[in-house]
Amino acid sequence: MPLFSASPPLLQRFDRWAGPALALVGLGLLLLETRHPLRRRTRPRPERWRRNALLAAPALPAARLTLLPAMVGLAQRAAPHGLGRQLARLPGPLRLGLEVLALDYLAYSWHRLLHAPLLWRLHRVHHSDLDMDLTTAWRFHFGEMLASIPYRAALPALLGIRPATVLAYEAVFEAGAAFHHSNWRLPLAVERRLAPLLVTPRAHGIHHSVVHRESQSNFGVVLTLWDRLHRTLRLNVPQQALTIGVPAYPDPTRQTVAQLLALPLAPLEPWARPDGTVPGRPAPAGPLTELSR
Repeated sequence: MPLFSASPPLLQRFDRWAGPALALVGLGLLLLETRHPLRRRTRPRPERWRRNALLAAPALPAARLTLLPAMVGLAQRAAPHGLGRQLARLPGPLRLGLEVLALDYLAYSWHRLLHAPLLWRLHRVHHSDLDMDLTTAWRFHFGEMLASIPYRAALPALLGIRPATVLAYEAVFEAGAAFHHSNWRLPLAVERRLAPLLVTPRAHGIHHSVVHRESQSNFGVVLTLWDRLHRTLRLNVPQQALTIGVPAYPDPTRQTVAQLLALPLAPLEPWARPDGTVPGRPAPAGPLTELSR
């Protein structure tokens, strides 16, 4: 018998409302990135979309059937105890605000952990995409979904965050991931206004750079607040100067679905191209560029 049901009432409501809403968000972003591309493609769309869809095929069900039920089930069990009981004394809007901030910080800190050696084995499947667009938001190894359960399900429960808030934030999390992975070229003036608050396509593009110090920045999922607090925010790299991917995996012919599914078992590669060269970029000598102006 499973520890948590995959379809309690909260999850059924999530499927009923969040599922169609996220599908509409995805469709809208697909149209926008097609009409207003931010970065030039280096690989044909059909090649990448097929690969990313096949990787998402086990990853998305793994999240829905394991991670989400664990989030709801653990939060329901912990709600009457500990911090949940203390938080219940707070005014509703204050409690909701604190819960959302806590969940967004957990998302930021989990993302930083994914770049540590052990979890990087899984997360490099996502980063090795040679272009970045909406489909990159779903290109994850299913093992990463399973590995996230102790952190992304158990910690919110220990913090007393309510199940409904956990699921509502998850919908925002998924919409934010789709938005900032998209290749949508927002007007620069608009994106500059958004970047102080939200993670944008230009900001997250820098995170997917083959330059190591750039890939170690912009870990936020929804809010840029945590990158600012931890000094991991970088907004000064022009998009056309970026090369997307992981330098050890530049060859698309060695990124078959079978190879990517087996990649977590492969040895960790140094952050360098196969010929040993390390991608770099001189620090800007003049005024900062792009979003940081």
